[in-house]
Amino acid sequence: MSRGALSEKPRYAQVAQALIEDIEAGRYPVGGLLPTEQKLCTQFDISRHTAREAIRRLQALGLVTRKPGVGTRVRADQVEQRYVQVGDSVSSLYEYARDVTFSLGKREDIAAEGEIAALLGSASGQVWTRVQGLRARQAAEPPIAMTDIYIARSFRGISEGIEAAHLPVWSLIERRYGVSPAEVRQQIGAVVLDDTQAELLHASPGDPALRITRHYATGAGETYLVAVNLYPADRFTYANTLRLEAPASPRRSE
Repeated sequence: MSRGALSEKPRYAQVAQALIEDIEAGRYPVGGLLPTEQKLCTQFDISRHTAREAIRRLQALGLVTRKPGVGTRVRADQVEQRYVQVGDSVSSLYEYARDVTFSLGKREDIAAEGEIAALLGSASGQVWTRVQGLRARQAAEPPIAMTDIYIARSFRGISEGIEAAHLPVWSLIERRYGVSPAEVRQQIGAVVLDDTQAELLHASPGDPALRITRHYATGAGETYLVAVNLYPADRFTYANTLRLEAPASPRRSE
């Protein structure tokens, strides 16, 4: 898969960006209505499904509200101060890596034991490289996430270039070692920040947060990379779309 193909935004994201620019420019003022789905389809030459996905993205950003029988009303002309990651494929992680910076806090080799070994699905005593740091959109803003990255010993060489690369870690491994993820398992859970986490994230102890854990595995099912991201709840939204496949038509007996 080429990087160019991965970097191209989905059509709904392109439409959403165009509408965001129109709202920010005042073409659609606060309190007013956006064009109907049918009109958006005509303006952008898109399907109604694409129009709905674009509107959902604006909703996630806090720019509009929808009400049946009324339409889509503009509620703000500035995006809420949170990061919205829209993802329905591994390619969305490229966009995330470009949007945020990573500030390295600590890098060390560890022997997996106890809870860490369980997290990594690793044998006790196996050596991993652990990289810790903070992710932010701009230096002046508070961090949007605290990140722990665990890299299998075979690929530790990429750990020194993470801060400056602005690429996903799995992509750095792919480029240097030729190993690509065949599967990414993601878990999302709700937690509260402890004292240390709150201090690093410029938040308050006990604040709610999202914990997103991703396990990257090879085609043989071997986990070689694990990333644990902790997001204060008021700074991050993760949005994706689940599509139902049409049931297969029953075969008629001959």
